[in-house]
Amino acid sequence: MQKDTAKVRWVLFRAGAFTLLAFALVALFRVLLHVNQTTAALSFLAVILIAASRWRVGYSIYLSLLCALLYNYFFLPPIGRLTIHDPQNLVALAAFLGASLLVSHLSSRARNEAEIAESRRREVQQLYEFSQELLLHDDLSTVARITPSIAAAIFGFRAVALYVREGDSAYYSDPGYELVPVANLRSAAEAPEPAVSSTGDLHSIPLVLGMRSLGSMAIRGSAQSTNIYEAIGSLVAIALERAAALDRTSHMEAARESERLHTALLDSVTHDLRTPLTSIRAAATTLLSQPDLAEAARLEMYAVVEEESARLDRLIGQAIEMAQLNASSIHVQVKPEKIREIIALALEEAQPLLGDRSVEVQVADDVPPVRLDRRLVRRVLRHLIENAVKYSPPGSPLRITARIEQQRLMVSVEDFGPGVEEFEKPLI
Repeated sequence: MQKDTAKVRWVLFRAGAFTLLAFALVALFRVLLHVNQTTAALSFLAVILIAASRWRVGYSIYLSLLCALLYNYFFLPPIGRLTIHDPQNLVALAAFLGASLLVSHLSSRARNEAEIAESRRREVQQLYEFSQELLLHDDLSTVARITPSIAAAIFGFRAVALYVREGDSAYYSDPGYELVPVANLRSAAEAPEPAVSSTGDLHSIPLVLGMRSLGSMAIRGSAQSTNIYEAIGSLVAIALERAAALDRTSHMEAARESERLHTALLDSVTHDLRTPLTSIRAAATTLLSQPDLAEAARLEMYAVVEEESARLDRLIGQAIEMAQLNASSIHVQVKPEKIREIIALALEEAQPLLGDRSVEVQVADDVPPVRLDRRLVRRVLRHLIENAVKYSPPGSPLRITARIEQQRLMVSVEDFGPGVEEFEKPLI
C-alpha cells in the first residue's frame, strides 16, 4: 500500500513539473522572446520529444495535450480564447496535436525497444556467466552443490533449490532454508510432461536432456520470461550430464589402470613367489636325497628353508595388503604420530633383509607430530626399504630423511644403486 501511494505521489509530482515547464515556455515565448506560431510549435514539439524519450508514454501524451491547449490559447487567434475562427489555424492545431502524439508514440516505442534489447543483452550476459561458472567444475557432486548458490548470485533470485535424480539428493542456495520439500522437487522431476510452471513468485523448472529427466529446480524470486527459466534448466542439465560423463570416464580409466596394475602385480608376485619356493624345494630335495649329509651342510639347508619361508610369508602378507587396498577394506585411523618412531618400526620389520647394511636416519628438528595412520605409513616405509635393498648393491648403505616442506611432511628412502635407466622410467 505504501509503495502504491509513493508511486501516485511521484506521478503527480512529474505531472506538476511538466505543467510548470509548459507555462514557463509560454511566458518565455510571449513575454520575453515574442516568437511566432511556428517557432512556438516547434519548441513545444522539442519538449514533448525530450519527455517521450526519457519517460513513459503517459507523460508525453499528457504534455502533448497540455501544449496543444496552451498553443491554441496563447498563440492562435483569437488570443486568450480556446476557439478557432480561421480554418487554417484549426488545421495547424490538429497537425500540432497529431505530430505531438506521433512523436510521443515513436519515442516511447523506441525507448521500449531499447529497454527490451538491454534486458535481452543482460539476460544473455547472465546466462553466459552462469554457464562459465558451471563449466569450471568437473565433479558431479561439486556441480550439484554449487549450482543453487551460483544461480541465486548471478540472477538475483532470493532462493534456489536443486534436485538431482542420480543420488536422490537436494541442494539449496541457503542450507538453512528449505525452499520446497524434496518430495515436491522429486515429483516435478518425475512429471510425465515436464514444463516450467509458476505459482506466485515460486517457479518450478524441470531438468531435461533429450528424453531423459535429470532432476528439477525451484526458484523463488522476481518473475523472468519462460525462455530464461528454460535456458537455466538446459544449462544445469548439460552441466550435470557433463560432470556425470566425466565421472564415468574417470571410473573407467581407473578401472583399466587398476586392471593393468593387477596384471603387473600378479606377474611380479608370481615371479617373487617362485624364487623362495625354488630355494625351499631345492633345500628340501637335498635333505631328502642325502640322508648322510654333513651336519654343517644340513644346518645350512635348514637356514635356507627358514629364511626363504620368512621371505615367502612377507610376500604373501604384501599380496594380502594389496588385495585389501583394492577391496577398500582398510580403515584409516589417523592421529598425531612421531615419524621417527614409525621409521624405527619399519627398519625393525625389514631387519632380516637389511642384514649388515648401515642405515642413516635424518629427521629434522622442526618435524612435529603429524596426523597419519601409523600402520599404513609403516607398511609404505617398509616397502620402500625393501625396494632399496633389492635394487642396490649388497652391503651398500641406505639413507632415510624426514623434513617439512610447504607445511607437508616429506619422507624419502635413498639407496646408492645404479638407478633406473632412462628408457625404463616411462614403465614405472
